[in-house]
Amino acid sequence: MQSPKIPKTGRLGQWVKAMEDEGVSQSVIKVVMQNVNQFTSTSNPAEKAEWIKDTTERLENSVGKKICIQVMEKKGRICCGATLRSKAKKFMKESKSIKEFLKKLNSMRGYTFELKDNHTIVGEYDKCYCGLVNKTKKPFKNLTYCHCGVGHIKQFFESALEKPIEVELVQSVITGAESCKFIIHI
Repeated sequence: MQSPKIPKTGRLGQWVKAMEDEGVSQSVIKVVMQNVNQFTSTSNPAEKAEWIKDTTERLENSVGKKICIQVMEKKGRICCGATLRSKAKKFMKESKSIKEFLKKLNSMRGYTFELKDNHTIVGEYDKCYCGLVNKTKKPFKNLTYCHCGVGHIKQFFESALEKPIEVELVQSVITGAESCKFIIHI
């Protein structure tokens, strides 16, 4: 097997950075990123999603579920860039309460965020918003990849609330559910 050219930029570069930040060795990263040219040489979204699915499975098989989830959450935090973090802070600053903040979020795309009590928000997406995998033809076998969404939500809400939060992943469209659902503990 020819050694793959490890991506340093774009979403795949973010994934590699997340692996490096979580202590994944270069030899494992090479195994995980094998056949990366299958991803970079196609414009077919379903083929790209299939490569991401297989790559996530290789990562989990190489480092275990716990480290794989940490990598995916880190990737999601990286993906929630400065523009989104600024928007989160702006929305919160303009809001008089968490409920008002959530109302602003609910006016965007197909999100639904509902305050259940003073410490719990239930978030639901009407579809998968990750452009890397939302055109998958075959469901992913587990929720591991979707911990990227967990990291994204953590980064977004921590930016808005200026404190650490926890997020539980309940279900995911790419594993066959009708929606993506998260429980956010603030």
